[in-house]
Amino acid sequence: MAALTVAVTSDKTARVSGSGNEDIELSAADEKALFRAIEDFAKTEATETGESVEVSVSGFGATKQLTVTPDGYVAVAGPPTGPIAPVAVPTPARPVQEPVSVRAAEFAPPSAPLRAPAQERQSVLVAPVAVPGAEEPARMGIRGRLNAVLNLRLAPKPESAEVRQRAAAAKITGHIPGFSIVAVANPKGGVGKTPLSIALNETIAKHRGAGSSVCVDFAEVGGTLPGRVSIPPREGQDVHSLVAADAAAQGNMSPAALSRHLARQPGGDDIVAGSSGAGGVGFSYHDAEAIGRIMSAHREILIADTPGNATLSGGWQWATANAHALIVPVPMRHDTAEPGHKMLTDLAATYGPEILARTIVVITDGPGDNPVVETTAVDAFNELHVHKVVRMPYEPKFASGGRIAASQLLPATTTALSVLAAMVVDLIAQPTH
Repeated sequence: MAALTVAVTSDKTARVSGSGNEDIELSAADEKALFRAIEDFAKTEATETGESVEVSVSGFGATKQLTVTPDGYVAVAGPPTGPIAPVAVPTPARPVQEPVSVRAAEFAPPSAPLRAPAQERQSVLVAPVAVPGAEEPARMGIRGRLNAVLNLRLAPKPESAEVRQRAAAAKITGHIPGFSIVAVANPKGGVGKTPLSIALNETIAKHRGAGSSVCVDFAEVGGTLPGRVSIPPREGQDVHSLVAADAAAQGNMSPAALSRHLARQPGGDDIVAGSSGAGGVGFSYHDAEAIGRIMSAHREILIADTPGNATLSGGWQWATANAHALIVPVPMRHDTAEPGHKMLTDLAATYGPEILARTIVVITDGPGDNPVVETTAVDAFNELHVHKVVRMPYEPKFASGGRIAASQLLPATTTALSVLAAMVVDLIAQPTH
């Protein structure tokens, strides 16, 4: 159970200790409003931590003891029978060699140990600490609400989601040497390649600017991309129409002409539907090559949503062979982890181990997954010496099969996507090609 100590410093101000590494100043219009602000602060702390909070309030002519539960219930007790002990949030002693936590595992690169002390275990998707603008007033969470309501200038906590997002945003907007290809691949179907491709595309465009990235359906025939985006592509906004238009323009397509073949999404990211298979024509290696050439003249990043169960298709082979970054989503199931591992083994044998240095494996969490698979999968991928193995939290919108709107994603998903996008940009900025 967490604990807070509140010292009332005047009839309009109070100091809160025990929330993070620094004290927080509260202020309100009068004594009644101040006590309400203290209660609201404790309710938010209990909700965000998921556990009850004991609050000791010294002031208002007495000492009050509050117990605030995660569901918002506040119980007020009388003064304590003895001195109030110094507030501390205990960290239970846990053995260093305990099994990796399912919900908070740190997936370290091969040069570092996989298992760390329990209190240090944390997915690298929620990791960055130092960030430009970290001292700017918080706009999210309890501190953001306090800043807005009480006109304060509280900085976000160093470990908060807001700081992680600011750090990620700084990296996402960083310099990349030129046009880059990001392939999202796993030979097993139904592992979440399309939702991750869509969300990653939108996250990059959000920070780098509208028109900076495009997601293309590389399925040989009939991919699911059009059914998952906010604004589905119209007729003519598909790979074959785009390739034909470019050929008619003799490889000199103007930005205005290109825009007619792209489905612009609310976040400024663009989408191109895959082949419909009409006339018995699928998406070939030559088509993929043409799409890459077209986009290299107009976009910074191409995200290739590759098909499952089609590693012999031309689009899949072009995307994986030319990827500056390879993203491999792996749900916690043996039937998806093993094919993803074999795919990387085969790609390394074909193109050399450098492709593994450009690979980020994303362990995902969904209904029906088996947490036992996680540790063995992480060990196996790290032994391949991939660039990173990271964890994406469960996102209901990804699992639902419906359309994906960024505004409807969970805050944890938004933060994780920002950090993943930062990793991708950081990776493609490295001189690996």
